[in-house]
Amino acid sequence: MTGTRTIRHIHIEADPLRLDFQGTEEQVNSVAAELAGNAGLTVTVDDDVAPDLPILPCARLWR
Repeated sequence: MTGTRTIRHIHIEADPLRLDFQGTEEQVNSVAAELAGNAGLTVTVDDDVAPDLPILPCARLWR
């Protein structure tokens, strides 16, 4: 499986703000780890990726 990348869904919530993006597993996990310690912020990572889900902003920074 060389060269294949798993695409994941990240959901970021800080009531009433709700954001959903898609990105590679590495990118999404990096963002989730960075945001993990923020009080009042809920971050969920899963495989619920829809074709119309926007790409994680500045995705290249999260490698």
